[in-house]
Amino acid sequence: MESPFLDKLADLWRRHRYLVVLVLFLVIIIVASDNSYVKQIALKREIRDLQHQIDEVRREKEQNEAILEELSNDSVIIERLAREKFGMHRADEDVFIEKR
Repeated sequence: MESPFLDKLADLWRRHRYLVVLVLFLVIIIVASDNSYVKQIALKREIRDLQHQIDEVRREKEQNEAILEELSNDSVIIERLAREKFGMHRADEDVFIEKR
């Protein structure tokens, strides 16, 4: 006693076996293989994200190089940064630090 579903499945296989095999092959290629289309899309997305990170780092590097160039040429800026960031002062000065 076979079910109607199995009968339909057997009939489908007899009539369209090449099409079924082709569809199964395409599903395996698109979804399940190591070089699947899904993985390719994920890798392209990762490449794009990494490229954006590279661009951001390059912009930051250019800004830092400009600041470094400015610092190496201007003693007033060096002194201001030393005072503001590191709390440095001259020997004859009194420094009052405001707490925020």
